[in-house]
Amino acid sequence: MSGGGYAVVDADDGDELQFKTFLGADSGLPTPSGGAGASSSAAVGSSSRADPSASSRTSAPYSPFNLAYYAVYFDVDTTMILKRVGLSLVPRGGFIADACEGQVDLYGPFWTLTTLILLLYTTSTLTSSLQQYMAGQPVVSNLPLLSTATTLVYIYGLALPAALWALTRWLGVGSWGPAEALGIYGYAMSVFIPVSLLCLIPVGIARWAFVGLGAASSGFFLVTNIYPVLAEGDNKLVRLLVIGVGVLHAALALAMKVLFYSYSVGNVNAGPDPTKDARGLFH
Repeated sequence: MSGGGYAVVDADDGDELQFKTFLGADSGLPTPSGGAGASSSAAVGSSSRADPSASSRTSAPYSPFNLAYYAVYFDVDTTMILKRVGLSLVPRGGFIADACEGQVDLYGPFWTLTTLILLLYTTSTLTSSLQQYMAGQPVVSNLPLLSTATTLVYIYGLALPAALWALTRWLGVGSWGPAEALGIYGYAMSVFIPVSLLCLIPVGIARWAFVGLGAASSGFFLVTNIYPVLAEGDNKLVRLLVIGVGVLHAALALAMKVLFYSYSVGNVNAGPDPTKDARGLFH
């Protein structure tokens, strides 16, 4: 029946529904006509859809709540950490490019700062307890000293470099990131780990020498690695920040000497100790 704009179309029951391609022969793309071509095309499509996160493994998008973004900064082993700590004891520039091979980590700096805190508290408590024992006094632990060490080291090693990076970013210097700033400051503090052990020697002048050499070495390490970054800024104020870096580092060394390296054993301190007069400034 036909009419009224309608036409009767006879359907062939033997024909099945088929998909056709309208791509030209010169398109260079395989046609899903069947057989190996169809299966290979399906395999390519399925493999590209099987792992949608494959492209984000190497560089996850930045987000403070995206843990995958921080994974690259902790992808290190013990050998790498010890190598970088050892190279940080040699005060020279280019630490990120040479020692870290362009990829700084955050595990090493955090390990260095935490180890330093434990050593500051342990060495100070050990010598203080020995002094109390030899003087016939009851041995009393000084837990507030642990809080002091934690606050001092973490503020200087974590908060200060983050603030320095934010300030340089605001002043137009964008050639380094917060991870680089934290890495440089964290590894710079590694020199104070052997200094803490050497300062067990109950000689005031020797302790001053150890702290002074450690501060000079780590301060030179900081300046030689931070100044090239600051020098890239057009604002002269940015370059003057290196003076503040040196002053704050010297202040840290003095605070550590007064608070943690001014002990004696059995009330006997071989050699003069200038911190006896300087302690009044901190009380």
